This record gives sequence, C-alpha cells and structure tokens, in this order.
Amino acid sequence: MMLEEMLKDEREAGRNEGLKIGRLEGKNQSLELANALVSQGRYEDLKRCLEDEAFMEGLLEEFGIK
Repeated sequence: MMLEEMLKDEREAGRNEGLKIGRLEGKNQSLELANALVSQGRYEDLKRCLEDEAFMEGLLEEFGIK
C-alpha cells in the first residue's frame, strides 16, 4: 500500500471516529435535556424540541447543556 493510500485511510478513519463521538455527544445532550424537562414537568417543551431544532438549541443553552 502506498503512503498516500495509507494517509487517506487514516484520515477517513479519523473522520468516522469524529462522527461517532459527535453522535454520542449529541445523544447524551438530548437525554440530559429530556431528563431536565421531564423533571420540571415541561412535557410540551419536550414535544416541541423534537420537532423544532432551533427551539431545542435554545433549551440546551437554557439548561447549560451545550
């Protein structure tokens, strides 16, 4: 295998690992937000954040999760 191919494979593996980590962090943030909303009885906000990404981002900031 040529050096160029090896470097390409390493970059691709790094990107894939970064995507996995990003998805895991996003999942953890979502779960933390859901728990915070449920603990405060904010079920309508929980439902809305599932449909409105901008609203969810605001809630993440409100709870200091992001």
